[in-house]
Amino acid sequence: MTPDPTGNSVAATCAADARRSARLRTGVELAVCCLCSAVAAALVALTNGNLLVVPAVCAGVLFVVLLVRHLEIGVYVLLAAVMALDQFLVIGIPSSFSEQSIKFYQNLNYTTGIGALVLNPVELLLLMIVAGWFLRAVTTRRWHFHRVPNMGIAVGFLLMLVFFTGYGLLRVGGDWKAALWEIRSLYYLCFMYFLVTQVIRTPKHVRICVWIVILGLSFRGLQGCWRYFITLHRDLGHLRAILGHEDSLFLVTGFVLLAGFGFLGYRGREWKVLAWTAAPNLIAFVFNQRRVTFGVLGFCLLLVVLLLPRERFRMALRVIIPSILLLVMYTAVFWNGTGTKALPAQKIKSIFVKQEGTEDESSNEWRKKELINLRATISAYPQGVGFGQKYLMVVPYANIAEYFSLWNYIPHCAIYWIWVKTGFAGFTVFWLFFGVAIVQGMIDYRAMRDPYLKAVALMVVLFIAGQVIVSYYDLQLTYYRNMIYLGTAMAFGTIVRRIDSRASAVAAGDLDGR
Repeated sequence: MTPDPTGNSVAATCAADARRSARLRTGVELAVCCLCSAVAAALVALTNGNLLVVPAVCAGVLFVVLLVRHLEIGVYVLLAAVMALDQFLVIGIPSSFSEQSIKFYQNLNYTTGIGALVLNPVELLLLMIVAGWFLRAVTTRRWHFHRVPNMGIAVGFLLMLVFFTGYGLLRVGGDWKAALWEIRSLYYLCFMYFLVTQVIRTPKHVRICVWIVILGLSFRGLQGCWRYFITLHRDLGHLRAILGHEDSLFLVTGFVLLAGFGFLGYRGREWKVLAWTAAPNLIAFVFNQRRVTFGVLGFCLLLVVLLLPRERFRMALRVIIPSILLLVMYTAVFWNGTGTKALPAQKIKSIFVKQEGTEDESSNEWRKKELINLRATISAYPQGVGFGQKYLMVVPYANIAEYFSLWNYIPHCAIYWIWVKTGFAGFTVFWLFFGVAIVQGMIDYRAMRDPYLKAVALMVVLFIAGQVIVSYYDLQLTYYRNMIYLGTAMAFGTIVRRIDSRASAVAAGDLDGR
């Protein structure tokens, strides 16, 4: 039988095309390998032989690819890092986890050796989320903007920060590095407020974030117990804390969430985990010795009860009244006590009664002198001095630059700090931003039906209020962890309201359909 020349020609052509495709594919693969090898060699050279930078960059590329498809992962990672990783060293704790975790907040030029990398991992992750959101919107041609609550005030707050950053730097004596340390955290607050509102959209997203918070708080509680019982052998000595200062306020949000779940009738796994870890969390909270958070915890739990629906209020009273009586009896018994058992009572006492010769009294006197200097600065510069400028030192006190180099830029009282830096106009915008957020949160909380989402909304409102109270006594408006967590929580206030409204509308539609 004679072979078909046409068939042979087609087969030969196909075989030739296959060989050319294979050679082209091989060439592309070799070129990619060469390019990757060159980039890897360049990275190793730039970092003075740091071999870990190569797998780190590879992991970063894979993370970006994953992030483009699932933007919420970026929020999960950032929230988990904030809950688990310290920003500052915990002084006096040997072999502290803080020594490794603070690198998450350090500029990459310190950790990689590349001088141009003045961003830190927090900022890099925020930029990656923004880039992923933009890339996904461009490729899919779907631009979905969710309403940001009180958008005008939020934008005004951000513009106020930008203006007074520039104003402070342009004035004589403006220090760029000081301004960066002062204002960075508040920019994080704004970014999280805007970004989380766009990225976290579904009930599943909300539940994962809540789980991250719960597990992070549980980790902190267990870590605090380990440090007190194992590392320190139940002897605090002269230590002022066993965790970061901000962790005490974070733990308050956990207690509020536990109470909210319980009193509003949600008994899911989140409530059970919070209940099981309440004891270690409370131990860590007490021995972290942040006096102001003791008062904030009592204030928040009292508001939880007062803000409950009428049908839940009486049940809560049966729990809260005996608890208050026990607290009063405990404080009375240990009012003049010493030792570990009397520590909470002594911290409460130090708020109301002057205690000569103690560290608490020294701390109180320091804050009083700071307030005098801050008020003098406000009187001298009613328009504000701007960020990156020192406040006036009318009443001198000890120079603690060895421990805190920005001691004459950032005072303990962060509320007056805002007034000093931004003047009356900026201070007004500051209060509008936080005040309207609290009011809006209360409106959302009262309108919601789902007990889970309602408890989350209540926690958000009390977290905002608690942060403002703590910031009057401590410089936590400048802490990265606080502002990232707070920005996420403030965005959640609107997200849970939107989810609850959608679920209520669906339920009403189903009911009408029946």
